[in-house]
Amino acid sequence: MKRIAFVLALASMTAFAGAQTAKAHKLTGWIGDSKCGASMHTPDCVKSCVKSGQKAVFVDSKNKVWAIDNTDAVTDYYGDKVKVVATVDSTNNSIHIDSVKKSGSKSTM
Repeated sequence: MKRIAFVLALASMTAFAGAQTAKAHKLTGWIGDSKCGASMHTPDCVKSCVKSGQKAVFVDSKNKVWAIDNTDAVTDYYGDKVKVVATVDSTNNSIHIDSVKKSGSKSTM
């Protein structure tokens, strides 16, 4: 029984240490929607797609589409070019956005 408790304690400490080493990344791209993916559209188009059930996504400077696990952080930035500080989960192709700010003009497509 003591061994099981030790193994569980060790496993939880390892998981906690892994969570503490997650590194924030500074990324540049834009906020789009899951329907259009890497195709940049106007803010009104992105808002319409999100309103109809699509998910907001982050498209990085290499046109890689990332799911956003906290989409409430970007509701004011649909269709905008942005700079974000985010924790990246490459395994799940997702990011958690810690901060976001506009980096340029809105799309005119």
